[in-house]
Amino acid sequence: MSRRTSQLESEGANIKSTKGKKVKRKRNIQALVTTLIFTTVFLFMIGYYLYFMLHDAETVVMNSKNPRIEEKAKTVVRGTIYSSDGKKLAYTDTNGTPDNFDDDKRRYPYGKTFAQVVGYTTKGFTGLEDVCNYDLISTDTSVLKQLEQDLNHDALHGNDVHTTLNTALQKTAYEALGENRGGVIAMDPDTGDIFVSASKPSYNPEDLDEIWEELNQKSSAPLMNRSTQGQYLPGSVFKIVTTLAYMRQNEDYQDFSYHCGGTAKFKNFSLSCYHKNAHGTENLENAFAYSCNGAFATMGLDIDTDIFNRTAQDLLFNNPLPLDDLKTQNTSYVKSGVFSLDEKSEKYNSYYVAESSIGQQDVLVSPAQMVMIASAIAKNGVLMKPRLIASVKTQDGDVVSEAETGEEKQLMTKKEAKQLREYMSAVCEYGTAKEFSQSSYTAYGKTGTADLTNNPDGKINSWFVGYAKKGKKRLAIAVVLENVDNGSVSAKNCAKDVFDAYFE
Repeated sequence: MSRRTSQLESEGANIKSTKGKKVKRKRNIQALVTTLIFTTVFLFMIGYYLYFMLHDAETVVMNSKNPRIEEKAKTVVRGTIYSSDGKKLAYTDTNGTPDNFDDDKRRYPYGKTFAQVVGYTTKGFTGLEDVCNYDLISTDTSVLKQLEQDLNHDALHGNDVHTTLNTALQKTAYEALGENRGGVIAMDPDTGDIFVSASKPSYNPEDLDEIWEELNQKSSAPLMNRSTQGQYLPGSVFKIVTTLAYMRQNEDYQDFSYHCGGTAKFKNFSLSCYHKNAHGTENLENAFAYSCNGAFATMGLDIDTDIFNRTAQDLLFNNPLPLDDLKTQNTSYVKSGVFSLDEKSEKYNSYYVAESSIGQQDVLVSPAQMVMIASAIAKNGVLMKPRLIASVKTQDGDVVSEAETGEEKQLMTKKEAKQLREYMSAVCEYGTAKEFSQSSYTAYGKTGTADLTNNPDGKINSWFVGYAKKGKKRLAIAVVLENVDNGSVSAKNCAKDVFDAYFE
């Protein structure tokens, strides 16, 4: 074999070896890429599983539309919802057999009085029946107890929900609304416990199947809980927000002075006080006590837009309200207020700002939000965590879970709260709610009369927001009477009935 032939064979072998290495390297790269893809997918699935277990699992499991929940409800007698004073607000009337629930009937002993807050289980789920659905059809009784019930052919009973609602106070509030549309909500500023959540018009949940179509056709919306879901023009109760914003901007706010002649004239518009009453020369306390529109429009025009917006946000506007006991995955049974001044908006001008400062224009609030503000003022600026559910217990009374208590948020400083209390005290001593001055308790409040837009009949929303104390007992309240004749009824009278029942 010649040297040339040997060299060619050697080069050919090298070429084959190089090609083999390239093919092997290419296969290694493909295997590495495939491994990385599968590893990434695997890690993503593990991550999503952990996220689901920590974040979404409970929500999905507790969703009333979950088919597993529906199946579970067929084998467990739905638990009872109790008031804080041990009265049944909702319970299941059953024949007691574990395999035939067809004759079971959900009963609501107080009918219309608690309808919206307790809710219903027919035509879907609402209110506490919705929020507590999983607890009510789950049983945490001991295994021995369940075995005993099974041997005796007794039906398994779901857990019971114990609320903070007070039956006597709820009845008083419901009756105090009279024939008016409106809502009342009352809570303990020191604990966050909600004692009252009343709404009119109402309905009897036991009759829902028969009256469903009729209820849905009514423009009065009886299915809505006005105390938590209603959004209303606040009128002068919004002056609490305006006052706080003005105080934050002006350290010398106590030097405020305004002369009220009944009608305030500005560059391109004028605003009148109630019945064009002339209040004379006022400081900030007098302006607050007499609810002087001219004074507050003047203050509103002076407040920096950013300070106004931030103050409203601190007081829970444009944010979800912290009442988790009325929230589910798909529904919130509580609404927050709306307030925003935008200098770039087409609506923004002096008149718009002045009207917004006295709770008109696009400002909206719910009684739930206003009672939280009043509660924080009563407790040195601190809002305690609002709650409707105190605990979940087994049929035998063993505690399954208890609601957390504690501070929710600092809405304002201690000094600011103290100053607002002084102004709200003046309202009830000699101002627009002086009817409280002869009470056995001390009242603090703010009245409101919101002029409804596009209303030729002169209808208004009547408001009272505040709290009262006697000894160590305190109660915060927000009342709205919707679309009533000006001067015919007043929300402060409704609030007084509730205060009287609570303290006297």
